[in-house]
Amino acid sequence: MNIYGKYEPTLHQILDDFTTQLVNLNKSYQENYHENLFEHLNGRIKTQKSMIEKCQRKNLPVTPYSALRENRDSICVRIVCNFIDDIYTCINLIEKMSDIEIVTKKDYITNAKPNDYRSYHFIIFFPNFIF
Repeated sequence: MNIYGKYEPTLHQILDDFTTQLVNLNKSYQENYHENLFEHLNGRIKTQKSMIEKCQRKNLPVTPYSALRENRDSICVRIVCNFIDDIYTCINLIEKMSDIEIVTKKDYITNAKPNDYRSYHFIIFFPNFIF
């Protein structure tokens, strides 16, 4: 069983499109400011096994709907910046992208977790792709 169903190719397209937008954002920033906005960028689609386990752990049906609409973390993109100010610049530029909607934000930089883990998390919705 494919937990993503007929939408798996769409996940790959979204990941490719979004990472391309971010690479272009970094290039544009480099051209304007002569420095990188971010140093590293990588992305992944959550494995079938991991998504099935997550649905089961949350007592959700093991369906594409649960994977894509209930869990909302089938795609992950990690951006690593050298400086905290760069993170907030990057966040501001991402928020201005016209083809995404920010669903939630969690600022673990200003409000670090008890273990001192520091990051900034978004859940982003891509309205041009319907699941």
